[in-house]
Amino acid sequence: MRKAIHIIVFVIGIFSAFFPLASECAVREKITTEHKQDHQSIREDTFRNIFREYLFQHINKERSDIIVSKFKVSGNRPVPSGRISVQIFKKNQQKLAGYVRLTALVKVDNVVKNTVRLSGWADIFDYVVCARRNMKRGGIVAKDDIYLERKNISRLPKNIFSDVNGIIGLRLKNNIKAETCLKEWMLEKNPAVEKGDMVTIIAESDVIKVAAPGVVLAEGYLGEIVRVQNTMSKKNVYAKVINDSTVMVDF
Repeated sequence: MRKAIHIIVFVIGIFSAFFPLASECAVREKITTEHKQDHQSIREDTFRNIFREYLFQHINKERSDIIVSKFKVSGNRPVPSGRISVQIFKKNQQKLAGYVRLTALVKVDNVVKNTVRLSGWADIFDYVVCARRNMKRGGIVAKDDIYLERKNISRLPKNIFSDVNGIIGLRLKNNIKAETCLKEWMLEKNPAVEKGDMVTIIAESDVIKVAAPGVVLAEGYLGEIVRVQNTMSKKNVYAKVINDSTVMVDF
């Protein structure tokens, strides 16, 4: 299902953008072919501005962070005179960076008169997380290990990290060289407990709390359920990981 996003450009705005050229053409056409005086055209630079405004609104970045190049317009034909509006569509899930294609429905007095295809290369600049030093597989990412650097994300993979706080405490799945931009596949959650760890098993209610020693039977993350053996009773139970030394079972 196509998702419609509306950008309405009233004829006053459009003609104010290309009034000198429109006036010149109108005078020339009136002399030679008068029957064409009831038609109007949208200039390519007007479509370019619409294209850029769409990116500004939907990427939510500063205008200086977005640069459009190699812009092309296909199917732009004259339309009857009247109030012009332009409705922009994009394909679902299309990334608004790199090569971007949009469809513009040109309406006159709210009636579709033409379909125009817009395309261009959008360079989007943003800060991404990079490694400050060489890091080894299995290491835990600390704040001093990373830094932010402004890069053209249009030429980087989608799974690049842009939030420092989102990766601190994660574990490296591979060796990482200094100045490498960190990607999701390079990191994984660091287990709070691992197989063989000794923990305290807690069971409590409003009136009683019981604790017993236990050994973890499989790695687990904070908030997850893991299998633990009570070393006193030798029974296996399922418990929620509270921290690296405590798990809790339902009483």
